[in-house]
Amino acid sequence: MFDKKDKQLADLEVAYSAFMETMQGLSAETLLTSLGDWTPRDIAAHFIGWNRITLAGCSALREGAEPFYFYDGTNDYRKVNAKFFVQFPSTDRDELLKEIASTKEVLVNYLKSIDEAEWELDTGIVHYRRDPATIARCVDSLIRDYRKHRQEIIDARL
Repeated sequence: MFDKKDKQLADLEVAYSAFMETMQGLSAETLLTSLGDWTPRDIAAHFIGWNRITLAGCSALREGAEPFYFYDGTNDYRKVNAKFFVQFPSTDRDELLKEIASTKEVLVNYLKSIDEAEWELDTGIVHYRRDPATIARCVDSLIRDYRKHRQEIIDARL
C-alpha cells in the first residue's frame, strides 16, 4: 500500500527540506502572519511536536498499542496541536527551525532502526480512518503534512 521504507525516508527528507527552505525565506514579521487558523510559527511548533509524537506513535504500534494521540484524530488533531503551540512558544525562526531539524533527525534515526518487515505490519490497531495503523502510514502522514503546510505558506504569498 505504501512505498518501501527507504523510499519513504527519502520522500520524508525531500518534503522536510523543501519545507525548511520555504521557512528560511520568511521574515520575523511574516512568521507571525495569519494563514487563517494559524501562522507559520504555529506550523513550526506543530512539526516540532509531530516529529516527536510520530516517533512515540511508531514505538507504540511496534508494541501493539494505539498511539496516544489517536483520540484526537477525528478532530483534525486540534487539541494535540494546541498543546504544541503552548509547549513550543518561540517566535525566533532560527530557533524553531533548529528544533524541527533536531526532532526530525531523532525521528529518522529511530525509523532507520526499524526492520522492513515491521514497516507495514498490521498489529491490529486501526487508524481513525478505518485502515490499519502502521509505521508506513505514520510516515506517509508526516510526508504529506510537510508538503501541505509548505504549500499553504507558498499560497499565502508571504
